[in-house]
Amino acid sequence: MNKQKKITLIVIIIAVLLMGIGYAVVSNITLTVNGKVSASANSENFKVYFTGVNTKKTEDNAEVIVTAGSKSATVNFTGLTTKDDEEYVILEIENGSNGIDAKSINVTASGEDSTIIKVDTIMCTSDGTAITDYAVASQAKTYVKVYAKLLQTPTSDVETTITATITAVAKEAN
Repeated sequence: MNKQKKITLIVIIIAVLLMGIGYAVVSNITLTVNGKVSASANSENFKVYFTGVNTKKTEDNAEVIVTAGSKSATVNFTGLTTKDDEEYVILEIENGSNGIDAKSINVTASGEDSTIIKVDTIMCTSDGTAITDYAVASQAKTYVKVYAKLLQTPTSDVETTITATITAVAKEAN
């Protein structure tokens, strides 16, 4: 082999080696992407409401007016005549939120609370057993007992309208 062919062969071998090294350098690039993500709270995503179902009540002396999906219900009791007479209804409440647990759910009853009629609420199970943990997971249900009790026997007709209203607090995301 002559000298010119040897030099050409060496140049070709060196060129192939350089191309291999160059490809290795180019194919090991690190790509970095910087930015940020932001999320906004929307109070409409936290949905706690009466379902419209009353699971239990005393006889037929309780009338419940509630629209499914509403945060308030009106309850009318009749038939209270003697001291310690009591009427109640148990209403179903749902945390219809998608992925937002309720830290607490409480229901208050407003009405003309007087010395004759006591109006109150108790958070409970579906059968009326009082509960102490007011947290409700997303898509779960809880219950409230709304009741009226005569504190003394009335000497004249007494009437009050009871409105039960839900107050719920969302659990902070972890």
